[in-house]
Amino acid sequence: MMSLSIRTRIILAMNLLVAGVAIAVGWTGVEVAGRAAERRLVDESAANAAGLFEMMRLPFSDELMSRLRQVLGSEVAVAPANGGGMVASSLPDHEAYELRRRLAEGALPRRITLAGHAYVVGTAQVEAPPAPPAPAQKACLYLLVPQAEVEAAKRAPRQTIVLVTLAAVALATLLGFALSTTISRPIRRLAERMQHLARQPGAGPPARQEPSVPEPGPTELAALGRSFDDLLGRLGAAREQLARSARLAALGQISASVAHELRNPLSAIKMNARVLADELAGPRPGEAGAGKAGAGAADSSLQRIIRETDRMNLYLEELLGLASGRRDPHDEALDLAALPVVRLETVAESVVELVADRCRHAGIEIHRRWDPKPAEVRADENQIRQVILNLVLNALDALPRGGTVTLSTRPASPIQAAPGQSPGEGRSVRFEVADSGAGVHVPEGADLFDPFVTTKPEGVGLGLYVSRRNVARHGGRIGYDTSERGTTFWFELPAAARHGG
Repeated sequence: MMSLSIRTRIILAMNLLVAGVAIAVGWTGVEVAGRAAERRLVDESAANAAGLFEMMRLPFSDELMSRLRQVLGSEVAVAPANGGGMVASSLPDHEAYELRRRLAEGALPRRITLAGHAYVVGTAQVEAPPAPPAPAQKACLYLLVPQAEVEAAKRAPRQTIVLVTLAAVALATLLGFALSTTISRPIRRLAERMQHLARQPGAGPPARQEPSVPEPGPTELAALGRSFDDLLGRLGAAREQLARSARLAALGQISASVAHELRNPLSAIKMNARVLADELAGPRPGEAGAGKAGAGAADSSLQRIIRETDRMNLYLEELLGLASGRRDPHDEALDLAALPVVRLETVAESVVELVADRCRHAGIEIHRRWDPKPAEVRADENQIRQVILNLVLNALDALPRGGTVTLSTRPASPIQAAPGQSPGEGRSVRFEVADSGAGVHVPEGADLFDPFVTTKPEGVGLGLYVSRRNVARHGGRIGYDTSERGTTFWFELPAAARHGG
């Protein structure tokens, strides 16, 4: 079958339908109109002529018939109703002779040919005027209209009907074009969108896009367009997920090599820090050298080095688990009842010590607003320190020209405990890190806590992701509030339940 577009098929279908109906109706109209024109030109004219003879009591003579022919434009003949030849006619002699012969044979047919001239015959009854002493007699008036005039009269309505038919076909073409446009245009837009998508296999759809089938439009096509847009959105999300997985795979390869390079130096740093701390602490009581000056003295800086080295090892473990794509045991919820009680203020103070030099050089002041009631939670101290450190470092990055960072604690609304967890008597505590920066501007549709989502030019986008994971493992939640006057990151954890008083 010939390949035709939807528009061409609709226009052809409309034209064929309208043309078929128009031809059928037109043919019938032509026949009816032709018969009406013939009846009016032949039969009605014959009846009018007979009425004129009766009303004016005109005599039947060849001279009168000739004058009547000039008026009517047709030949006229009169013959007795009971036969017996022709009384008078306007016909030439040779045609009049042939007409008498045909009358002698019987009634005249509807169409007759006399001496090569075709006529259509109209018949009407008329009374011949009395000729004393003979009474009036019945006669037949024959009006012979030339066949050419009858056909000319039929052609006039036929031309009108043909013009109307052509106009109907033209109107059907316009309607078919308009109808096909409303159908083919949305389909063409869908096809263009699919072709564009096929040419750019790695690109996802924009966050806000024009509908494939605009409103108003055919209901079915509008529904198809909405389904296509929804499918396109899902496909874009799937592509983003695939791209994220590809980035994770690449990061896994990089992280494996980086971990090997970092673990050995970190282990050496930790070992040497422990040795140095032992030397500074001096010999134990009873050992040689006991009692010397400086014995038992320990440097807190070395303890911070050892602690931060352990934290960095833990961070590398989490990074490797994230990059490998496997299920990390660190993602599982913790048994809070088995964890020690940790004061968030104490953990925060250790973080402040780590960033004190940076704050001093950057002109940043750190304020503390601790709640009178200690913020105690059951937690893994290293993981919570990682969360607070990430939030504080983000706050410092938001203040390149100096400013203030405020750390605060306060009670919060109760948190629904996860299965197997033991929140503290339905209470929870909230820890906040507020900065006086310009606020956080997150791209539309992005989640700042997703991996690789960052607002910093040189950021990786993993700090907040790890922070949310650590908070979630403790049955808590994390979020932020931002404006042009600054940003506040916060997290909430179940308060520690102290047993036995």
